[in-house]
Amino acid sequence: MLSFLGRSVIQKTVTLFFVSVVSFLIIHLAPGNPSQVDPMNPKFTPEMVERFQKEFHLDKPLYTQYLFFYRDLFTGKTVSWKDNQSVLKKIWERFLNSLPLFIVGTILTWTLSFPIGIRSAIFRGGVYDRSATFLAYLLISIPGFFFAYILIIFVVTHFHVPVIGMETFGLGASSWPHVVMDRVWHLLLPSVLGATGGIAVLSRYVRSQMLEVEGQDYVRTAKAKGLSPEQVHYKHALRNALLPFVTMFGLILPGLIGGSVIIESIFSWPGMGRMAYEAILARDYPLILTVNFVSAVLVLAGSILW
Repeated sequence: MLSFLGRSVIQKTVTLFFVSVVSFLIIHLAPGNPSQVDPMNPKFTPEMVERFQKEFHLDKPLYTQYLFFYRDLFTGKTVSWKDNQSVLKKIWERFLNSLPLFIVGTILTWTLSFPIGIRSAIFRGGVYDRSATFLAYLLISIPGFFFAYILIIFVVTHFHVPVIGMETFGLGASSWPHVVMDRVWHLLLPSVLGATGGIAVLSRYVRSQMLEVEGQDYVRTAKAKGLSPEQVHYKHALRNALLPFVTMFGLILPGLIGGSVIIESIFSWPGMGRMAYEAILARDYPLILTVNFVSAVLVLAGSILW
C-alpha cells in the first residue's frame, strides 16, 4: 500500500511539473505582452516599463522567469500585477466564497442523480424513464446563462427578493438570524442552477451503468434463485454499479475553479471562477498561472484520494 502510494505521488508530481511548464508556455505564447507600452495611457512611460520588467524578471530568459515565478509562488511572494496583492491570499479568500457553492451544488447533484438514474434503469422504457430522459436532455441543451436569466426573472418577479451577490445590500446591521438566512437565500439559487446540469448528466451515467450491471450473469442468477426485485436491484446490481462513481467523485474537485465561472459572473458571486475570468481579461499572468497550478493540484489530489 505504501509503495503504491509512493509511486502514485511521484507520478503525480512529475505530471504536475509538466503541467506547470505547459501552462507557463501557453500563457506566454498568447498575443500581447504585459510589459508593452500602452499608447492610450500617457502615464505608462518607457521608464515604468523598464522598472516593471526588472521587478517581475520579464527582462530575463523564459526558463529563468519560470524558475523565479515558482520560487516566489512556493515562498508566498507572488503578487498580482493588477493590484499588487498576494496571489495566494486572493485565491484563499475567493476559495472560501466558492466553497459553499461547490458543496451545496455537489450535494444536490449526487443526492438527486442516483435515485433518478436508478429508477429510470429499473423502469426502463416506461413513462418515468421517458420523462426523466426528456428533462435530462432538455437541461443539457439549454445554455446555462439563458437558464440563469430565466430563473432570476422568475424569482424576482414572483417573490420580489434580491438574488444578486452574496448578501442583500444594507443588511449588515440586522440580527444574525436574518443575516444567516439572507446568505442561505443568496446561496440557494446559484447552487440549484449549478446542480441542474450535473443532475442531468450524472443521472444518465447512473442509468447507463445500472443497465449494464443488470445484464450481467450474476444478476440473472439472482433473479433465477427467486430473490425479490428489491434484493436484486439494490443489493446485487446497485452495489457494483456504484463503483465507477467512487473514482469519478475525485475528479469533480476542479469544479471549485472552472465549473462556476458563468454562474459567479451572472450572480456577481465573488468566487474563484469569476476571479480567474477577470484575471484573463486583465492579463494578470501571476494570478492566471497560480489558478491553473491550483486546478492541476486539485485534479491530481482527487485522483490519488479516490
